[in-house]
Amino acid sequence: MNYGLCIEMAFARLPFERRLSQAAKAGFRHVEMWFVDGSFKGTGEELATLAKKHGVKITNTVIGSPDGSIGGGLTDPANRKQWLQRARLTLAFNQAAGIPATIVCTGNIVPGRSDRRMEQSVLAGLEATLKLSEEAGITLLLEPLNTTYDHAGYWLTSSDRGAALCRRLDSPRMKLLFDCYHMQIMEGDLLKHIERNLDVIGHLHSAGVPGRHELFLGENNYPFVVRQIERLGYKGIFGLEYVPSMADAASVRKTREYLGAK
Repeated sequence: MNYGLCIEMAFARLPFERRLSQAAKAGFRHVEMWFVDGSFKGTGEELATLAKKHGVKITNTVIGSPDGSIGGGLTDPANRKQWLQRARLTLAFNQAAGIPATIVCTGNIVPGRSDRRMEQSVLAGLEATLKLSEEAGITLLLEPLNTTYDHAGYWLTSSDRGAALCRRLDSPRMKLLFDCYHMQIMEGDLLKHIERNLDVIGHLHSAGVPGRHELFLGENNYPFVVRQIERLGYKGIFGLEYVPSMADAASVRKTREYLGAK
């Protein structure tokens, strides 16, 4: 399995370049970040140079915040101009930095609006964003999240629904991000959900449930999950997006040992 590390959670207290170097030192060749105008202060070209220097590949960014406070979200068409402006900014950075994908969050439920109207808005927004991403050669990763602990009010909470939206848009640049942490909370039955949606899954995330700490602190048997995902033929990145409960270097080392990562 190809493991990736989210350096917005692990090594997050370090300057960005040191996060890259520490991730590489810990054995990761793939890392991921969030907003292109967030914790990294520089151009896409500068980030590409840093990543090459430390021997890591940055796999993805994030367009907007889950609740829509950054980027406006997709559930409300009144925010479409703001969203597409944010999407253009992110896609241009990704292109310059050589980052192949970016995460799409739907935004929150709009009070007083029917679920059907919000779905129509999400689809229309995804379609417009997809046109831009296809032109840029960047893949969109649509992410369902949990509303129980972390993202109250978020619209997309089901991997099956997210996969159905991806299939309706029918593009190799439109994929599902399956987060085992969020989906264990919202759906459970992880492997069956992954198996039936593997055709559109472009990336995986993980964290311990409950608590969102190390993978070995929780109810999921992640070594088993990883073996089964490999058996199913998944060839993408298995991202570790969790909050360390101990010193970062020890945390990622123990997590890699738990997963049997080489």
